[in-house]
Amino acid sequence: MAGTTAGHRGTMEIVQSILECVLRARPDPALKSHIIQYANLKSSMADKYLTSLEAAGYIIKNEAQWGERTIYQYEITEKGIERYKLFLEINAEINL
Repeated sequence: MAGTTAGHRGTMEIVQSILECVLRARPDPALKSHIIQYANLKSSMADKYLTSLEAAGYIIKNEAQWGERTIYQYEITEKGIERYKLFLEINAEINL
């Protein structure tokens, strides 16, 4: 991707990966652990991106109990779907 150094992904590429993971999980919510693995992120970076995407209205965070553990699940919003489609269009236009 233009503007990134070897081995480093840009913010938009990471956001697109996260949205894609959450979208692919539908109709079920995506587990945070699956998003971390799919987008190849460390937990702290995933938290940063997930918080930003939630604040922007692209995803919705839900808490659930799994035994005694609290797990976090994410669903994509209509706005998130629209933005993901826009990322795909932009990538199609600029990737020669």
